[in-house]
Amino acid sequence: MRLIGGLFFIVLSVAPLCALEEQIQILVEGLSGKALENAKQALVLPPGMIDQGRVDELWLQRFEEQIPRNVRDALEPFGFYQPEITVRREKTEEGAYRLQIYVQPGPPILVRSIHVRLEGPGAEEPALKTLTSEFPLAKGDVLRQDLYEQAKQDLQNRAYDLGYLDAAYAVHTLHLILGESAADVNLVLQTGSRYAFGEVAFTGTPAYPDVFLRRYLAFKPGDVFSYALMARTQSNFVNTDRFREVLVNPRRDAAAEGRIPVEIFLKPASPKSVKTGIGYSTDTGPRATIQYKDLNVAGWGHEFQTELKVSPILQGIASRYVLPSGLDIQSHTALTLSLQRENTDTYTTRLIKLEAERAHGFGADRSGSLFVQIQAENSEAGEQTTNSFLLMPGVRFTSIHYDNIIRPTRGFNYRVEFRGTHESLGSDTGFIQGLSYGELLIPLPARLTLLVRAQAATTWQNDPARDLPISVRFFAGGDRSVRGYTYQSLGPRDGSGNVIGGRSLLVGNVEMERAIGQNWGAAAFYDAGNAFNSLSNIDAAQGAGIGVRYYSPFGPIRLDLARQIGVSEPSWHIHFTVGLGL
Repeated sequence: MRLIGGLFFIVLSVAPLCALEEQIQILVEGLSGKALENAKQALVLPPGMIDQGRVDELWLQRFEEQIPRNVRDALEPFGFYQPEITVRREKTEEGAYRLQIYVQPGPPILVRSIHVRLEGPGAEEPALKTLTSEFPLAKGDVLRQDLYEQAKQDLQNRAYDLGYLDAAYAVHTLHLILGESAADVNLVLQTGSRYAFGEVAFTGTPAYPDVFLRRYLAFKPGDVFSYALMARTQSNFVNTDRFREVLVNPRRDAAAEGRIPVEIFLKPASPKSVKTGIGYSTDTGPRATIQYKDLNVAGWGHEFQTELKVSPILQGIASRYVLPSGLDIQSHTALTLSLQRENTDTYTTRLIKLEAERAHGFGADRSGSLFVQIQAENSEAGEQTTNSFLLMPGVRFTSIHYDNIIRPTRGFNYRVEFRGTHESLGSDTGFIQGLSYGELLIPLPARLTLLVRAQAATTWQNDPARDLPISVRFFAGGDRSVRGYTYQSLGPRDGSGNVIGGRSLLVGNVEMERAIGQNWGAAAFYDAGNAFNSLSNIDAAQGAGIGVRYYSPFGPIRLDLARQIGVSEPSWHIHFTVGLGL
């Protein structure tokens, strides 16, 4: 391999306001790429070489004498073991010192032979065999010690991940023949026996039933031992807010017959709490919440929560009782009772709803549930009034995965729901609805993040001529819909021009955000969509604008300035949100 000649230039200056300052300049010729970058690190000037604007010449001489050895060490990981290095020092007319370093890397060391083998009970493990066959060095390659060391460590770590905790290299030799510019690589990994998880014991004062605690385990006795599963178990307990202190300790010293018992120390937090919160958005106006929660009702691990929400547009109270399942942390049975009044410029709804739900987890970030809702409402939209009773069974699926809770830059979430009812169930009307929501965050270069969001819903009625209850109609417009329009102000209209909502909904958002500093961001966006009764008469409203973001510990603060598009007299609309949505 031949290096293209390059130039590396370092200037260390002190007292920049002084025209006659003393300084040190370093110039390197003959290197490029990663070899040059590594040489940079080897040629960093030590602190204190310049004191009060003057160079310590004895220290400089010592640094100069070490340059050939430091550069040689920097080149060895890239296969260059016999470089020729020349250093020349001179002093410029301005009083600066210049160190000129000329490097002839010489011929690289090439891999003459390479043998990577597995021995022991895990020798036929497919994942380990794949790593040995895909070892990044092959016969004829330039010897890259960085690749060699990384691949060697990756192979051993993979063995650990697969439960071979005693995996060690019985042979790991790298034989250099400098006279022939060649190297022989020989690696033999002895896997040892595979370990599994043993029994789990809870210590401390957990205050919760054993069957409840086991739902947080990411493994079960007999599973292949994995430190990654240990870390996930620790995270599961920490993220519950039920414990002040969590320590997951594998007792490898007590392993018997290849099984490692696990001891989990838990110190519970107070299960009862009262929280208050305030926020603001142009959709709901100022809002306040007060929440009472008990995470360990009667010492069974059951959860009870009641929450009061108040804003000029939305007022409601909801109580929820959750019976956890022993399957996993996402599986549960819940009963929710809520009373709500919503009064927008478009409609007014008053409803009482009871929901019974059975949820089941499908992995760390996904869950699905079956539910039944009983709902009674009294609502007005335009000149229409609906008083209805609905008994609606349904199914929903959700998944949420982001790299950061406070300020995500990568991730997604989606929600899909189907619900419906029929007169034979005692409901006043019959229909089936499908509702979906999806959001995707994609990181881009230059600290840019692309947000793509979509909402879609539709209704199938057994009697299309019959009006839907207003509470299950769809409206568009607002902070998280089509910006540039007032909250829920878009949708089909009656003969008097009042918005009365539609049977279907389709809204899409595209937003580009540029991060500024640690907590700020600037965004540009485009929104389009509307509620409608049929695709043939959809009137897609459009809005676009710019916004500012501030990511605080209690939630994001968003300020957007949006302008309507495609209308004869477009108007501007400010959307402002403090905290999480109500």
